[in-house]
Order: sequence, then structure tokens, then C-alpha cells
Amino acid sequence: MNHKYWGVILAVLLSSILLVSSTSTVSTPAIQNAEAQQLSRWERNWEYHNANAWGTNYNPQTQLNSGNVEHLEVKWMYPIPSSVDVGQNEIPGFGSVEGSMAVPLIIDGNVYLILNRKTVLAMDASDGSSIWDAAYVTEADNARNAAPEGGRLPITAEFAHTHAMHYIAEKGGGTLWFTDFGCKMTGINADDGSHYKSFEDLCLEIPLDSPLGKGIPGNSGYFGSLQPHPPQFLNSRNLVYYSQGGAGEGTWGGRNYIAAHDADTGDVVWRTYLMPPCGDPDSLAKTEVACEPLFEKEKAEWGDWLVDNCDKWWIQAKTPHTTNKAPVVPDVPAIKSCEMNQDILRNDWGKMVGNSGISNIWGQMVIDQEDEKLIVGTAQPGPDWNATFRPGPNLFASAILKIDAVTGEIDWAYQTTTRDPWDYDCSWNTILAEDVVVKGELRDKVVIKGCKNGRVHILDYADGTPLHVFESVNTRRTPFAELLDPLNDVEMVRKTANTCDSAQIKYANHEECGNRPYWLNCPAVGCLESDITYNHDLNMVFFSTFNEPRWTQAGNAVGPCSVCGMAASVPQPDSYDVQINATVNAFDVDTGVNVWNYFINNRGFRGGTITTADLVFFSGVDGVSRALHAETGEVLHEFNIGQGSVVQPSIGADKDGNVMLFRTVGGANWFGFGNIGVESVTPGAIFAFGLPDVIPEPLQAEIIEVERVVEVEVVKEVEVVKEVTVTEEVISPISYVAIGLGVILVVIAGVLYSRTRNA
Repeated sequence: MNHKYWGVILAVLLSSILLVSSTSTVSTPAIQNAEAQQLSRWERNWEYHNANAWGTNYNPQTQLNSGNVEHLEVKWMYPIPSSVDVGQNEIPGFGSVEGSMAVPLIIDGNVYLILNRKTVLAMDASDGSSIWDAAYVTEADNARNAAPEGGRLPITAEFAHTHAMHYIAEKGGGTLWFTDFGCKMTGINADDGSHYKSFEDLCLEIPLDSPLGKGIPGNSGYFGSLQPHPPQFLNSRNLVYYSQGGAGEGTWGGRNYIAAHDADTGDVVWRTYLMPPCGDPDSLAKTEVACEPLFEKEKAEWGDWLVDNCDKWWIQAKTPHTTNKAPVVPDVPAIKSCEMNQDILRNDWGKMVGNSGISNIWGQMVIDQEDEKLIVGTAQPGPDWNATFRPGPNLFASAILKIDAVTGEIDWAYQTTTRDPWDYDCSWNTILAEDVVVKGELRDKVVIKGCKNGRVHILDYADGTPLHVFESVNTRRTPFAELLDPLNDVEMVRKTANTCDSAQIKYANHEECGNRPYWLNCPAVGCLESDITYNHDLNMVFFSTFNEPRWTQAGNAVGPCSVCGMAASVPQPDSYDVQINATVNAFDVDTGVNVWNYFINNRGFRGGTITTADLVFFSGVDGVSRALHAETGEVLHEFNIGQGSVVQPSIGADKDGNVMLFRTVGGANWFGFGNIGVESVTPGAIFAFGLPDVIPEPLQAEIIEVERVVEVEVVKEVEVVKEVTVTEEVISPISYVAIGLGVILVVIAGVLYSRTRNA
């Protein structure tokens, strides 16, 4: 079919939708542009993956609210082009991932989206028309650049995907920043997509064969070629921050660190390691991965440093066992590491073998421009599931850290899952909140952080003291997913989650300790695998959790690989009824009270939860876009998109000041998240929702007085009865047809885009 006939079909479909739209509204005044233009910067913009530099996932606008959100409608859909059409189809050494798993940014009326292959798209928020695209085209062969394949960088090629992009208004005339392939940061100009600046070879300060380290002083392993989140900038010091970690869930041994670089030259100002160096001379015999070079003395010094500073390290405390029941958080949720066995702390990670480590600093790191501090969250210790050669709490894995942005010194750390044998990293966003009432006391600043163990932590900004720990009432832990006790020496050397120790623990439901399969919930993907949000006006935090029990068995942790420690295929017993579900949770930050919960059956959850005004939005994991009332959890709006999404929405305004909601669908529908779907090969689309130009009038009651005569023997009495007639709004069935036609438009538009580019 040629473009002529496609054009006829499009014209018919569009005219049908416009006809339906024009016949289903009631005339009321539209929002005035002059009034809308008074939106503040943070009301009209969504500049970071999590809205702002403090990661709150909150937009303070009030134009869209509980009183009108029911009228949200699709304003436009933008079909995301295939990497064949924009950029390139294949980057050597990387898997093929179409579409985007990033949140659309909204900057002064424009929408910006980065694709998994680093191509950036810009479009007008008003109508979705394309402004420019910055196609990511490179001749670089990352397999050639990776040292294990004979290249020059201490990296290994990883699966191509991009979590996020940030807008930095203070650089250039406004620039878009992302972490790039191969130890690199890149910024492009937001006005036209042209290249602004790149910092390259950030992992190659010294030769790979240097006795001082492999590419980086003190490093013996290989880093991942992709770092998950964009850099942050400290404007007063002209510094930019970058992190690296070991590839393959840390099993390639790259020494996890965060570094400050000069934002003009890229020179290193400081580097802080968050794990010890490789110091086990027998590492090759144990794991088939050698320490090259070997840092035996430096590993011992690391242990002494931990003990000397033990008062700065918080560790999650023993948790009451509540197997298959609603969880209970202890009154004292954490201890100082000084309270645990100091020999275990001093010998944390053992001698440090070559396939142990921490993969990343996950999620948007927070920067406090005023106090010049960084708040970050770290990945779990690797290898997953099998901790035989990494005894101790494994600091600073699965942790939250406050770091001096000028010197790199660690102010405090809070490990949320000690000796993590499950993969419960502290991923996704970190939130810094100001002027917050907690337990009746007004606090200058607090840190709010969710982690994959299913918990959200409210910590004092100054020293990391835990103020609250929230956990969903619907989380159901299985026996071998109960968090370990840092004061129990036996548990601090437990090899796997179900290792038989002195208690010889045995459980029902096919489970017992030893080298055999067991049910695991929270599974390796956790119970909280998404961004959270804080609404300052309501002083409430919102987060989404899920249950997805998995039949699990630990395997041998030999060599570097993403699933080291995980047995391959374990048949699931037929007699166990697996319950998969998700919950959106609301907690009062002052009192710690669980205000409400919204339950989603037969779905896992990934992506994020956001808030604005008195509304809560979240990833449409079941293919439905929903708005909940932030104070009650009531469903105020639903729209069936038809395809599940694991990307959180964002909120901003077009150039006329009309506030809109943006959702990304398609692309990488992440594998393994309870019935969400498997990885998609379709690029997907952006859906833009907004209020109608003419908002339907609310239902009104008409009061009619009727005189009725009632006869009695003596007295004549006139009784006035008020009859109420309700004028109902009738939605035409054609409206539902229009929705279906809209979905068809996405498909057709995608074909047209592809054919036009190839013509």
C-alpha cells in the first residue's frame, strides 16, 4: 500500500476522532493562557529522571488535580522510531533493545526522550511534532575496546539500555547529559541536539598492566561498559560526578567507586572507593578469577579503617520472623557496626576474591548544592545467592551513603540489607527533603530511600539515624528471605540464604535448609523495584511493591558472570500456588501511619510512582493509566492504553502553560516481572495526556417543587415535595471506538515514519 492510500486512511480516522471529540463536550471556559504562564520552573518542567535535583518525583503544580483529573484525555501519541531509522541497528558487543526505558523530560514546553541506544528525540509538548533528533551513530567497536576481547579499556560489553537523562540548565544554554558507552559522559545542547561536551576514557588513567591497578589505581577487575544514571554537577565548585562498578553484578571484580571530575577538563579531583581491593592470593584457585594486580596489604588496611570508623556505619538490625504474614519492622531498625563482632567487621569480604564486588551506584544520586553533599545508593554484593567467599556484612553494598562532595569523605553509611545473599540492592532514586516534620519534630533535612528488600527508610540527614522504616502490609516474605542478624556471628558467614547452620532450620512448603531448591520472596528482583515519591505539601511518601515468589536454588559461584551463584533451571513444584500481586502504598512521614494501599492483582511492578497536587500516578504495569487520590487512594481516572509499561510517567507543561502527563510504552517491557511481559521488539510510543480545551460541566441536580393535595377529615394540608431530577452525561459508544482508532494510529504512524525515512 502506497503513501497515498495511507494518507486517505489517516484522514478518515482523524476526522472520525475529531467528530467524536466535537460532539461529546459541554461548553465551559477553557484555562486561560495568561494565567497558565505563571507556572514556576518546577511546575512547568520535569528536568531530571526524578523531576528535580533532589529526586522527589514530585511536581508542585495544582492546575491538574483531583477535581478535574477524571477529564484527562489523550492529546497526542508519538511513535518512537526504530533504531534502524534513527541511529543504528547494532552496536557490536551489545544486545538489541528497541525503544526507551527512560522518563520523558519536559523543559519549557519541549519533550526530550533518550532511547536505549543513546539517540535523543525532541518534540513539541503541545502536539508531539518533531523538533530534532540526535541520532547516536558510532563506528566504535565496543568489543574491540573491551580488554577481555583484546581492547584497551578495563570494561566488558553489556546489554544496551539507558535508564535516564538529565537536563542541566547551568551548563551551556541548557544541556542534556547521559552516561555513554565505554567509561564516558556526554552532554548535548537542548536547543538543537548538537554535541556540547564529552568526558572520555574515565576508567583509563593508567595502563591496564600497571602494578598500581588495572586502568584505575587500586583496581584489579573489569568495569561495566554502561553506567546506569546521568552525572550530577556541583555548580559552586565546577565539579561533575561519575561512578563505576564491576560488570556482571559485580562478578567481574571492577572496584566500585564514585569520583569528582573538573567539569571543564575532566581531570580527577578525588575518587572514593566503596569496596575493598582484591587481596586474596588464592583467588584464582577458589573462583577461577585472579587478583591482577594483588592488593593484599591494602585489603588489610581497609578492614582496619572500617573498625576505626565503625561509629559512622549503620547496619540493618535483626528483624522479627514473620514468614507469610504482614511484616514487622523492629522498634530499633539499625545498629552501629561497633556493636557487631569487630573481627568479622575487620575481615569483611574475607581476603576479597576476584569475582566479588559491587556493580553500581544505582538510581539518581542526590546533590545538595547548599551543603555540598552527595547522597547515593549502592548495588548488592556479588555474586548473587552464593556468598561463600565473601563473609561479613559486605560494606558498602546494599547501602545508602552521604559523601562530602568537595573531599570525597564518607560522612555516614546505612546498610539496608546486611550480607545480602539475595540481590536486594538499594537501587532507584534517593530523595532529599527539606523542612519535614517527623515524629512531631520539624527537621531541617531528611533522606528518603527505598530499597529492593521492600523497605523505605526515613533517615536523619546529619548522621543517618533511622527515623522510620516503612514496609507494605501486603509483602509476604518466605522463610529464606528473612533479613540476617549482624549480631549473629553464624549468620554473618552463612554461605547461601538456605544454608544449614546450628539451628538446622526446616520449613514446610517443600522448603528445608541445604543444597536444594527453596521458595524465595522477595525474589532476586526484589519487592520494591521502582522509584518512589515524596509529596511535601501532604508530608506523605508513596511507593509501589510487589510479591512474586520464585522457586530458587543457589549454584557454584565460579568465574565472572551475571548469574554467578544462581543455579540454571529448577523445575517448579506443581503443588504450590504462586500469588503475584502489587500494591501502591501511602505513608504519613510524621506519624509513620500506613494511610492507604491500592492493590493490583496478578501483576508485578517496575518503573516508578510520582505525585503532584493531590494526585498519585504510577507505571501502567497492567496496561492501564491510573490516577489515585493522594489522601485516600481512591481511583479518580483510568485509561486503558492496552500495553503494560515499566516506565514511570512525568508531568510538565506545554508552551501555553497547559499541564500534561507523559507516558512511555513499548520498548523494553522488562523480562520476569510478574505478568508484565517479556522484552518487546517494538519501539513503542509516547502518550501525552491533558485536560480538554472545554471541560464538561459537572452533574447538576435540578429541584422541582410540586404541590400535592392530601385530603383528611378535618384539616386540609398542603404538602410540598421536592423531586430531584439528575441530568446524566451520556458517553457515546463512538468514544470507545475512537480510543481503538487511536491505537491503530500509533501502528500506522510508525510504519509511515519508517517508510518515510527509508524513502
